[in-house]
Amino acid sequence: MENKIPSPLSQTGVLASLVVLLCVALVCYLAVRLQSPPAAVSADAPASEFSSGRARAHLASIARKPHPLGTEEHAAVRDYILGQLTAAGLSPETQETLALNPNVIPNRAGNVRNVLARLKGSGGGGGKAVLLASHYDSVAPGPGASDDGAGVAAMLETLRALKTGAPLKNDVIFFFSDGEEGGLLGSRAFTSEHAWAKDVGLVLNFEARGHQGPSIMFETSRNNSWLIREFARAAPHPVATSFAYEVYSRLPKDTDLSVFKDANLAGMNFAYINGVTHYHTSLDNAQNLDERSLQHHGSYALALTRHFGNLDLNASQSGNAVYFDLFASTLVRYSEAWVVPFAVLTTLLFLAVVFLGLRRKQLSLGRTLLSFVLLLVGLALNAVCVSLVWMLVGSLHPNYEQMHQGVTYNSGFYTLAFVFLTLALASAIFILLRKRLGFLNLAVGALLCWLVAMWLTSLAMPGASYLFTWPLFFSLLGLGYVIFSAGHATDATRTRSPLTPLVLSLAAIPALVLLAPAIYHISVALPLILSGAVMVLVLLVVGLLVPHLHILTSARKWLLPAAALVVALALLVAGALTSGFDKEHPRPDNLFYGLDADAGKAVWASLDDAPDEWTTQFFPAPVARSPVTEFLPLITVDFMKSPAPLVPLPAPEATLLSDAPTSSGGRTLRLRINTPRQAPFLSVYVNPKVEIASAQVNGKPLPTNAAPGAAETGWSLLYYAMPAGGAELTLEVKTAQPVEMRVIDLSYGLPQTLTQTMRARPDNIISTFFPFSDGTLVSKSFKF
Repeated sequence: MENKIPSPLSQTGVLASLVVLLCVALVCYLAVRLQSPPAAVSADAPASEFSSGRARAHLASIARKPHPLGTEEHAAVRDYILGQLTAAGLSPETQETLALNPNVIPNRAGNVRNVLARLKGSGGGGGKAVLLASHYDSVAPGPGASDDGAGVAAMLETLRALKTGAPLKNDVIFFFSDGEEGGLLGSRAFTSEHAWAKDVGLVLNFEARGHQGPSIMFETSRNNSWLIREFARAAPHPVATSFAYEVYSRLPKDTDLSVFKDANLAGMNFAYINGVTHYHTSLDNAQNLDERSLQHHGSYALALTRHFGNLDLNASQSGNAVYFDLFASTLVRYSEAWVVPFAVLTTLLFLAVVFLGLRRKQLSLGRTLLSFVLLLVGLALNAVCVSLVWMLVGSLHPNYEQMHQGVTYNSGFYTLAFVFLTLALASAIFILLRKRLGFLNLAVGALLCWLVAMWLTSLAMPGASYLFTWPLFFSLLGLGYVIFSAGHATDATRTRSPLTPLVLSLAAIPALVLLAPAIYHISVALPLILSGAVMVLVLLVVGLLVPHLHILTSARKWLLPAAALVVALALLVAGALTSGFDKEHPRPDNLFYGLDADAGKAVWASLDDAPDEWTTQFFPAPVARSPVTEFLPLITVDFMKSPAPLVPLPAPEATLLSDAPTSSGGRTLRLRINTPRQAPFLSVYVNPKVEIASAQVNGKPLPTNAAPGAAETGWSLLYYAMPAGGAELTLEVKTAQPVEMRVIDLSYGLPQTLTQTMRARPDNIISTFFPFSDGTLVSKSFKF
């Protein structure tokens, strides 16, 4: 049965359609484009300003080579930082201690050397201090120009700029943490042992997960209302949303700020995230770093340090804020206490619009509810469709599976393809349903989905509620105008306002300004396999634009879905044409050398699916696959394996110092663990059948294997930067039977005696991000 309710919109024609289309496209472009980082500032800028040109000069020393904890290059970077702090007139100190992280499996331990310096304020030390933090260690595969050399360089340049002016009221502590990549070890050592930790009133932590893009203030401590209020006053070019914090807090991710928050310190976290393909690889170098991102880091660091450095940091305000930036120029903020009242107000407006539509017979309650249900079904089907398309793309390009965290070099093509595919599907379904259900019923049904999303976020994720509250509120105003200006459906003389396209375009601006950057940043951060979930937000936005779809499909109704489909296919083709690897977009692979000291045998091993042009020299056909648990006990998947030449490397040691019975019938084993070849990384794995009653390393307690998640894998420990002579490990076990364990040490780089005879890796291939890539592991089992 056809819908007998006529449309209150006139056949607006091609001109109005173009106006609406251009308005939507322009607002989306500006909303994303204006969040780009600020322009780089040259080295000849005034001394009082932050200059990315001056800061970048530090990277020549900081990011010269990979510098993971426990390596010579790591020590060289530390010496450089100490020298720069001394040259700036400060008296830096090194906090050297054994740091532990018992909150992960395996347990983490490491001998860290944090670097600290204090710029005295004019207040005499009576108030709290501002602490700037970045970590100076990198991962083994990459030199860490962005992660976290940019943070270190920004801090050094901020210190130089601060020294040109009058002292701030508060002290400023420059904290260069060690061992962050190994498990947040340096920050844990500082908060638990250093005397300055109690003096900190605010932490500004700088990170990166890419090589370009705006520096986003993506996380704060709890009760952040006062932080956000002051951040809004002082931050230049602010890019920050409470939505980012709501999402990040639910991800299995941590930075040093997590440790500071656990210590009840107030703080903010900054990072740029574009270019995940470069993260934790050799591509994270100074040449690839976008200097504008470094400038954004530094503009925050200097402006916020100057601002908070003159505030009373003892004063805090309870409650959290909802906040979001508009075009990176201003920050909108309000208390979370207003979330529910705003939701109630928007709900009342929704009911008023529905009442007006029913009274004027522009709406049918049954068809509106049916539209609501159909949109929910459409959200699920579109997510499945996009996911299936990506699975098809992945099957055609299996090399994508090797890319870091599921993000490809050309992921932008695919993300845009999925957006246009979603638009094509949504507009086609709208055209098919419009005649039967009526565009107003479809529009209000879509807004009902937004109403549900608004209430879900308002109650469960209040920091994200603004994404649904304000777009819905203004869309209701626009739709209310359409219904009101149209008059009664049975009135043949009702007016059709020529202002309708303009009003609808204005009403859509809040949704586009808020949602376009959110969708963009989510798509940048998440792997392509989750594109289906990201497109749920895109389809919701399209649902909000049903009146605009009506205008765009009035003159030539199938032009929009056909054009969107053509663009989507063109983008997929562009992705296919750029799917290969070259020097600028190298293929990642991995390889390690493993020596089993028990068997006296060595192997080459790789997690790749098949040998590439470089690894074929290690894995001749036919390639055998099996687990390598003798080297990586917690990883049970199959690796490519082949015999390797035996290199005489000393095995790690576990020496029994004492064995004493316990009153409960168990034993207390005191062991000396050591890596005679001074490998920067040693791990210990106890047989899972052995129950651990207590554990200590160098007298510091660690969790037992009764801790969550440890019962199945057994008790284990990763130790970084072990000192010469080793470390003492004490285990109280609940058995009198022999205790079996495996000790493995890892050095970065393949054995030199073998690299001299192998072909070098070509410049279109790089080592992947795995910690054991291009590593040498020596394994030995023990029984006590």
